[in-house]
Parts: sequence; structure tokens; C-alpha cells
Amino acid sequence: MDTTDERDRRVARPLAWERSRLFDQEAEAYDRFRPTYPDTVIDELLGPVPAGLDVLDVGCGTGIASRQMAQRGARVLGVELAPRMAEIARGHGVGVEIAAFEGWDAAGRTFDRVTSAQAWHWLDLPVATAKAASVLRPGGRLGLIWNAGCQPDDLADALEEVYTSVVPGGGHHLFRGYAANRSSDVKTGLGSVIEAISAVPGFGAPTEKWFPWTRAYQRDEWLDQLVSRSDHAALEPAVRDRLFEAIGAAIDDHGGSFVMNFETVLITATRLT
Repeated sequence: MDTTDERDRRVARPLAWERSRLFDQEAEAYDRFRPTYPDTVIDELLGPVPAGLDVLDVGCGTGIASRQMAQRGARVLGVELAPRMAEIARGHGVGVEIAAFEGWDAAGRTFDRVTSAQAWHWLDLPVATAKAASVLRPGGRLGLIWNAGCQPDDLADALEEVYTSVVPGGGHHLFRGYAANRSSDVKTGLGSVIEAISAVPGFGAPTEKWFPWTRAYQRDEWLDQLVSRSDHAALEPAVRDRLFEAIGAAIDDHGGSFVMNFETVLITATRLT
């Protein structure tokens, strides 16, 4: 292990470090099968004049959100702990520096936006939030994005039975959808994120806005994206194989496809002058 790896291990949360290794193992699947984010979310985040904005995308992964912002003319720099994920992002034209954000050296650089899509929860929230404020220009904005979603309730019930019967108890929690279990519980709890922002004097009051959308999945498309998720990648291979076989059978019983009801949340806060 080189000195950079050792430094990142010290500053990153242990779970974040371990999950970054899992994400790296499935980096190609992550890039191919993870959904993008609604255009309305990206537009809301960047504002009416995105061209020329300097954006720091924290935990950029393979650059899914980074590319959406760059397509609008923003100048995007990613920070990513997982080397293979960073390599793929670079292949898509995104500049990436490999580091844990908590220990990343800004070298005096400042930005109009600090963003993070589907990754901020892996960080040490008080440290990362204060650091975001320190690299934002006055009037700049922090923008944090997550997808939440659920399958139709009858399929969700069938999948609950699958997970309960196949996955051993006492392990880490697995989400059937994206941070939601049923249609009555689409929105995930983000209280700790809001609290961390509110505790930083450099930020104004945070705002939270949700954007609904849908996506149809065929059986194999859903199984492909499950491969990219760290909670599933952390399973023992034999358990994961049985789980995927049973999930596929449940979707087949549902007609071979389903419509996922998503909501994407955007949490923002403005850096005060």
C-alpha cells in the first residue's frame, strides 16, 4: 500500500473505505447500469447560467452526474476514493483527483458548486460539510443528490419474502429499491445531513426539494444494476447468486418487468458572504 492509500485510509470513515473497494470491483457495472439524474435536478442545482461554473463533484464515481453537469458547460473536477471508478470517469472526459474528500488538498482552489450524487452519506458529515463550505466561493452552493424509489407494492412484498428467506439475518441491511421499501415510504431520512449543514456557520439555511420520475426495468436490467450496489456486492458470492436467482423469479412472476417509482432529492445550501 502506498502512502496515498494509507493517508486516505486514515481520513476516510472505515465503512466508506470498505465500500469504495466494493464499488471499485464493480466499476464497469456501476457505469453501465446506474441511472442518471433528472434534467430538472441538474438544472436546479446549476442555476440559469451553468456555462463556466466551477464545480467540485465529491465522490464522483464514474462521473454520471459530473457528465450531466459538464454537458451544460460547467467545468467539473471530481474527487473519488476508488481508483477504478476514477479511471472510468476520466475516460468520459471528467478530471478526477483520487482522495478521500475529508483529507483532499484543495491547494487554494475554490468553486461555485460543491456537489455529491449518491455518495455524501459515506463521508464524515461534520468534517465534509465544513470542508465544502471552506472551498465554496461566497454565494456558491452545496448541492447533494440522492435517488429514492420503490417497486410496485405487490412486487415489493414478493421481494421482501425473497430477501428474508435467502439472506442470513444479522448482516448489513439490504435495500430492495433505492433507500425506500414501499410506496408509502419513498423519502429516506436525511436528518443527519441537514443537521450537519445547519451546524456550519458559513452556510445559510438548507433547502430540500424532491423530483418524481419513473423508469421501466426488465428483469435482467434490474439484476444488472443490483451488481453495482455495494450492499449486494458485500454478500457472500453463493448467497448473492441464490438471491439474484430468486429476485429474477419474482420479477418473472410479476410479468418480467416493472415500473420503478423514483424521487430524487436535492439538498442545497448557499455559502454566505
